Amino acid sequence: MQDGKTRIPPVDVETCPDDLRETLEEQRKLWGAPLYPYLFYARHPPYLRAAKKMWAALQEEAARGLDTLRALVNRRVAWSNGCEYCQDAHAAKASRLGVSTDKIDALNDYARSPLFSEAERVALEYADAITETRCDVDDELFARLQRHYDDDTIAELTMIIAWQNASSRFNHAFRIPSQGFWTR
Repeated sequence: MQDGKTRIPPVDVETCPDDLRETLEEQRKLWGAPLYPYLFYARHPPYLRAAKKMWAALQEEAARGLDTLRALVNRRVAWSNGCEYCQDAHAAKASRLGVSTDKIDALNDYARSPLFSEAERVALEYADAITETRCDVDDELFARLQRHYDDDTIAELTMIIAWQNASSRFNHAFRIPSQGFWTR
């Protein structure tokens, strides 16, 4: 991570409790470096532990087959919140799931792009409505969402969007940079 780009320095891994050092070491082995946000979450160890559990629940343990939609929604929310790190990470995830570069690039114009299904469009519009705090999720939008997704899937999608909003706003506030995961 480049010094001076973030608003505060990341935590020194050596000062972390053992369990968090192990988590950061696992990330280093998998990704080549600890994931940048975790170096800031680690400033408050209980938060990092909770974030790790929430991330696992929303990203790894979800059972509704939302992997591709999750990556697209997360990328869209990250873009709306100006989070460079999350945009990169979720574009990489979408790409690994087989989403084309053209479709990832078209997220900013999803409403008019022929690359998105009606179900994807309504989910992305829902994400926009939740993310834009001056907006409301009106009954008409929610009814369109219900035409494509059952109640449990809507609940999961809502939590995915809410968590991504929290994560990307946290990262953006500290100006946590991209880690270069997505290569076109």
